[in-house]
Amino acid sequence: MKFVSLLLHVYQPPTQDIALVAEIDGECYTPLSGLLASGGYPVGFNMNYSLTEQLQKLESPALENLAAAKHVEFTDSGAYHPIFPLVDEEDVIRQLELNRRGNAGALGGGYDPDGVFPPEMAFSPELPALFAASGYRWTVTDDLPWAVSGRDVPFDWIPGMDGVAVLLRSNFWSNRISFHGRDGAETALELLDGMRGWTGGGDAYVLIAMDGETFGHHWKGGIDGFLKPFLDTVAGNDDMELVTPGGLIGMFPVVPSEVPSGSWSTTAYDIERGVPWPLWYDPDNKLHVMLWKLLRKTRAAAGRCRGDRVARCADRMLYSCPFWWSSKGRFDAVQVRRGLMAILDTASAMYEETGDRKLPDDIATSAFNMPEVTGEDRTDAQEGKNVRGEAGP
Repeated sequence: MKFVSLLLHVYQPPTQDIALVAEIDGECYTPLSGLLASGGYPVGFNMNYSLTEQLQKLESPALENLAAAKHVEFTDSGAYHPIFPLVDEEDVIRQLELNRRGNAGALGGGYDPDGVFPPEMAFSPELPALFAASGYRWTVTDDLPWAVSGRDVPFDWIPGMDGVAVLLRSNFWSNRISFHGRDGAETALELLDGMRGWTGGGDAYVLIAMDGETFGHHWKGGIDGFLKPFLDTVAGNDDMELVTPGGLIGMFPVVPSEVPSGSWSTTAYDIERGVPWPLWYDPDNKLHVMLWKLLRKTRAAAGRCRGDRVARCADRMLYSCPFWWSSKGRFDAVQVRRGLMAILDTASAMYEETGDRKLPDDIATSAFNMPEVTGEDRTDAQEGKNVRGEAGP
């Protein structure tokens, strides 16, 4: 039997325009969640609380649909989508707690995840121990860094670290569907043939994961035109079975293994030069270095405050999108400025609590001296361009 697991991830940054969220909700979140609620498909679903609270403001039917989707397996994540390997351990734990509490409040008792979807599947070997300490039993990252390490990607066993199963997402099949899929039923049969050629005749699994916004928003008509026929074909084929990501753990042995750092956007070139999360921290990217220095200074100061407003602002400013939009080939000055504004909001909240202007003024000076604020923007700026990625819709 060939077991197919699908994990969908949906997210919008806390700085997103609510009108745009409403548009995407109509195109994607509500119809997608309706399909999952009515179809009875056993799939994985990750929704960062950053999006959940925006859907609450919109009173979106998507939340009611997801609460009714009994066969869906939810995963936890960072509430405001920070890159886990790049923030403090305390923030990883806090973001998981905020995400769980917020989503459970919106979705009810059916929201009880035992797996973690690290934002952008950004993984480091230190994370499983943190997840285990918080009671999670599995997580997920991309299989490309594993393959680049010279090892065959497993299909009949699952790597494990510190008591946590580390499922490897198929980079090939996930991107094949996201960027080249056209016919859902045909792609499902193509997947079956591909698995037979790869794994032989025995039991094997594949994990496919992608942005949920792929269907309905980026790919108009993709829910009924591709996703439903794909799921129906997998579920209806005698040689395939649709299972949740967590369901795979009971079917295949977990073998202690060293899983390398990386993300679902990391390339072989990135691994070779020792930069596993280049879209969020590249030491050769001066703006990345400046942003992290400012963010960490602000986070350390916010940690010395006790007010709820400071804490809320600090949680939100950790979101990863300004770094993504600071990367080569996808630079967007507006999105970088939004990230700086989130940092300045935290500085303002600190001043309101303490009455001390010195540190907030220092933070503001550092922010205002960045080229993206002074107007000396890079020549490759692409303001408003809708590129597939975490910060875009």
